[in-house]
Amino acid sequence: MNRFDFYFDPVCPFAWAASRWLAEQAGRHDDSVDWHVMSLAVLNEDREPASDQQRRQWDTSRRLGRLFKAAIAKNGEDTIGSLYSVLGRRFHHEGAEMTSAVVSEILVEAGLPTELAEAMNDDSYDDALRAAHQRSQEALGENGGSPITGINGTHFFGPVLSDIPTGDEAQALYSAIITLGTTPVFSQLKRPTSGRPVFQR
Repeated sequence: MNRFDFYFDPVCPFAWAASRWLAEQAGRHDDSVDWHVMSLAVLNEDREPASDQQRRQWDTSRRLGRLFKAAIAKNGEDTIGSLYSVLGRRFHHEGAEMTSAVVSEILVEAGLPTELAEAMNDDSYDDALRAAHQRSQEALGENGGSPITGINGTHFFGPVLSDIPTGDEAQALYSAIITLGTTPVFSQLKRPTSGRPVFQR
């Protein structure tokens, strides 16, 4: 059985696409996935945003990171996967704005108390979010963005997916990434991205 660790920022469209593919394939193969929160807001907190859109993205990243840390503090690590599934669908597929009212609906659907929505504006969770992000960087061994994937203890940046693979393509990618992740001499494979990801906001 293979064990995956998946570090994601909730606002990252690449992480969302990769997470849906990974969850589906791991379930098919009786492999396990442990979900972990990281933060693009923390990663970029010493940089000036290039646009108002990027500023809003980093702000949403921080606010949703606080939400996840509050959920973990109150209900345990096992809440991450279910909360991410519901929140990601509302955010990436439906384009919902992450207001307190919408987040309260998300929490209800995820089986969590609605008062957790208040955490989005509570900076007392920032230290916990920063520590969670630091763990993702330590796992990778250098600074890296979202997502970061661990395969049986070996961590890589990515996979960066612009859409959710299905069918034979999903299976082939899963076999390939396990092969790469379990080959000790393999370090990195990269090509330029073209076009915009399906879930780009």
